Amino acid sequence: HASILLSSFDTSDVLISGTWTMESSSDDDFVGFVYGYRGTYGTWWTEHVARSLTGADRAVWLDHPHYEVVELHVHPTRQRKGLGTAMLQELLARQPYDRVLLSTQAGSRQARSFYRKNGWSELAPVDFGAGYPPYLVLGRYLPATLET
Repeated sequence: HASILLSSFDTSDVLISGTWTMESSSDDDFVGFVYGYRGTYGTWWTEHVARSLTGADRAVWLDHPHYEVVELHVHPTRQRKGLGTAMLQELLARQPYDRVLLSTQAGSRQARSFYRKNGWSELAPVDFGAGYPPYLVLGRYLPATLET
């Protein structure tokens, strides 16, 4: 019998990250990781997203304190078992803002379906420049939290 363990979770003023392993009778196996940070103008990602959003959407999503999910990865052999959802929920529960943004590749139907299932809305295509595939920026409102 195996269970998912939160092996580490670090919280600072800037970054919140988590790593998960799978506990089994024989050894611990890597399951995945997730991290993000407070979004702010002047950073590479936020500036690219700002150019992609309308003025009204920038006012809603970027002008207020917000959180940016940077990476969410589940080992391919562990996917489609609810682990990505659990990791994302844990990360979002630990951040203080009521709006969260992320980007995902526009061509990834699996990722887009995953985020839609988890309450995310597709806001706009985003161009990260030469060498990057097409991306979409997604947003999600969370229940009211205490901002720090």
